[in-house]
Amino acid sequence: MSFAQILDRMDRSARGKLDAKLPSWAGLDILVPQSVNYQQCSGESAARYKASLLPAGLRVADLTGGLGADSWAFSQLAAALWYNERDAALLDAVKHNFALLGVQNAVFNCFDIDVSRQEWSDSLMLFAPDAIYLDPARRGADGRKLFLLEDCSPDVLQLMPLLLEIAPLVMVKVSPMADITMLCRRLEGVLSELHVVGSGGECKELLCVCRKGASYSGIVLSEDGYVYAAEPVPSGELLFVPSAAMVKSGLGPGICLTEYSAGLAPFGKYYQVLENLPFSSSSIKELGKRCPRAEITARGVPLTSEALRAKMKTKPGGSVHIFACTVGASRRLLVCRKFEEL
Repeated sequence: MSFAQILDRMDRSARGKLDAKLPSWAGLDILVPQSVNYQQCSGESAARYKASLLPAGLRVADLTGGLGADSWAFSQLAAALWYNERDAALLDAVKHNFALLGVQNAVFNCFDIDVSRQEWSDSLMLFAPDAIYLDPARRGADGRKLFLLEDCSPDVLQLMPLLLEIAPLVMVKVSPMADITMLCRRLEGVLSELHVVGSGGECKELLCVCRKGASYSGIVLSEDGYVYAAEPVPSGELLFVPSAAMVKSGLGPGICLTEYSAGLAPFGKYYQVLENLPFSSSSIKELGKRCPRAEITARGVPLTSEALRAKMKTKPGGSVHIFACTVGASRRLLVCRKFEEL
């Protein structure tokens, strides 16, 4: 197969997905050798967030470049970028794409981090990075998802002492499904902070920021560029439903009745509570009659959302959202509307 065939244009569906993920790349003749390349790359908001954690003017190395979304974001602020990708076809595609994107400060490399340690480490030392970034492959040869750091490729735990000899700061992207307690234990002594990165209401990734001899300072929650900082503003009884990223971080509340907080707003959804009813068969039956259309969510009660909808015989749609949930020690049925709709 020729290189031109490998870099064939994406179909319309794939192009739309890439444009949604990286809107700044939309409209350009971006080359993507395989669909997995755009499926696994960072979204633009997550990539820009990672770049924002570094001061401008640094020398940044990306050891696992992939389609280059993160490298592209780093290049916007970095003095120089050391980009590495072991797949030669993907590397050539990224060279083409970066030229279209106006990236002029990149040095391109094609090392297999798992194999040629002496070669890539010598090259990296000559580059003298201020920060190193890695996004280890999280699938095994059999396609199975991997969550332990030492199982991913490359093995970050094994490489960390060398990486921190080369650069004072190392950032590692980790699966959003990884256990935070496990990460803190595995990276004890080097983990400085852990960022839970969310976008569109989903937890997209965890980012470990590592420094030699670091003391862990805790979790930072980011959602579409917002960083969590609570600023309570009294505003009546509201229901707060946290995003997946906030649930993962453990920083904020679970589903709860609360005041409005401007700081919490980007990290979940607020609903105005119209009725607060006991979770009982009679209430379920009565609500079903009154609400022929409603969105339904069940959390922390002995029914799934689908089972509750079946009991209520309520169709999706309308402006009402009914939550069956545990508030404090009591199971409740909360009839709500989105806060911004009022």
